[in-house]
Amino acid sequence: MFNRVMCEEDVCRRVLRAILGFDIGRIEYLNAEQAIELAAASRGVRMDVFAREGGKVYDIEMQVEREPSLGRRMRYYQAVIDAGELEPGCGFNMLPESFVVFVCCYDPYGAGAPVYRIERTCLERPRVEIGDDSHWLALNAHAWEAETRSDLRDMLHYVQTGKADGALSRDIDSLVLTYNQDREWVNRVLTYEQDTEIRCQRARAEGIEQGIEQGIEQGEARLLALAQRLSAAGRLDDLLRAADDSAYRDALFEEFEL
Repeated sequence: MFNRVMCEEDVCRRVLRAILGFDIGRIEYLNAEQAIELAAASRGVRMDVFAREGGKVYDIEMQVEREPSLGRRMRYYQAVIDAGELEPGCGFNMLPESFVVFVCCYDPYGAGAPVYRIERTCLERPRVEIGDDSHWLALNAHAWEAETRSDLRDMLHYVQTGKADGALSRDIDSLVLTYNQDREWVNRVLTYEQDTEIRCQRARAEGIEQGIEQGIEQGEARLLALAQRLSAAGRLDDLLRAADDSAYRDALFEEFEL
């Protein structure tokens, strides 16, 4: 869902403006699930959303599951993006300015900041301009209340809670509701009914193996309640991720006080 919504150029521009704090021009290239493989022997990457505007490129990732090596992951994505930008014989000055953005549903560095801006600096002379024009940002939706910029706070609040209170989040939520009506597309991912049944079957099987029949009933009721809450909020993407990620599922139970 994140990828599909972000492929709406106007929404993508507004989200980038909220995150980066400057206006974004006409996006010349916008693609979801952008795959880059530099060599058969190396690991490729599949970026959630990749955009090109003027002399800038943007990689925007939705990170629901906790990534213990987030810094190294950003480093690798940056390297892959850069390696694909220069043709043979081109000077390094032709590298575009780049932004690698991870929108996290948790605090990636545990310091309570809503936004972590990561730039290369000289430790001995912090004021020295390095001039690499690469920028990494890790957003912490959990700390949305601490963000002072209204558009970004609105977006982070929506990511964390699914509640659309501002202009940007309302427009995003409208698209989510519209896309959820596209049953053909939804069915290609996984329907709400299928997901619920799969989770109930897994809970039943685990409960039987452990010999805890009461736990099965409680687990199914809890899971069904979560599925209903997420479905009502139009948060199908969260429901699908929760199907395979027990840690994220537990976080959703806590969010909805289930």
